[in-house]
Amino acid sequence: MATVTGARRRPRRWIAVVVVLAVVAVLLVAAEIAARAIVPQVVRSQIVTNLGLAQDQEIDVRIPGLVLPQLIVGSIPQMDLTADDVEVQGVSGDVRVDIQDAPVWGGGDWSSAKAVVDLDENQLRAVLGRVDGFPVDAVTLRPPEVALDTEFSVFGVSVPLGVQLSASAEDGDLVLSPTQLRLGGVDVSADALRQQVGPLAGSFAENWRVCLAQYLPRALTLTGVTIEGRHVSASFDIDSAILRDEAAQEPGSCADGR
Repeated sequence: MATVTGARRRPRRWIAVVVVLAVVAVLLVAAEIAARAIVPQVVRSQIVTNLGLAQDQEIDVRIPGLVLPQLIVGSIPQMDLTADDVEVQGVSGDVRVDIQDAPVWGGGDWSSAKAVVDLDENQLRAVLGRVDGFPVDAVTLRPPEVALDTEFSVFGVSVPLGVQLSASAEDGDLVLSPTQLRLGGVDVSADALRQQVGPLAGSFAENWRVCLAQYLPRALTLTGVTIEGRHVSASFDIDSAILRDEAAQEPGSCADGR
């Protein structure tokens, strides 16, 4: 009889173990679902607050893999953010951000964070329009460069001038450098342009340096510029100081080069 009783108890124990495991699994799934829903909202809220973005700014936050284990470890290996028509200090563009090893708790640093801001032709004009003397109405995108199509009046005669400008990043600034000049349909050098039309055309034969620091948080540093299709893509490195340092969250200034 003792043997029969023991045999009956063992299945009951296994049933209890299975029930407990099932409950734990359900709780873990629920916790994962909650984490995947809550974490993106927390990240979005911090970005909107720290950068002073519009409260209704839509930001898509993607975290590969299971979120709950990453929260427990305290670091998110990969986080991707995308947002369209982000406006900061009157300058807008579409933004993509890649963050590596983002700290979950305060005080930590990420290993890397990079952002790419895409500007269409009108958004680029809005940026260049803040540069004194820049002929923003003459700007068009002609990949892989920026083109200026304007004209000069010499002795009452209008002479067409075309300038091709390469775009690059230098010490955190956007630099537009003339690569090709056409005066009246004829290719000319920068020196020849100065000699033929004098100081009036001098600025077109020189580099245009565009300071972006005053529009962006100090934690962002421009590292590269490319022109593809109908967009200018500006690449930035992001210092993790932006997570906790209010000074890093504030716009820089052109006076101090940041």
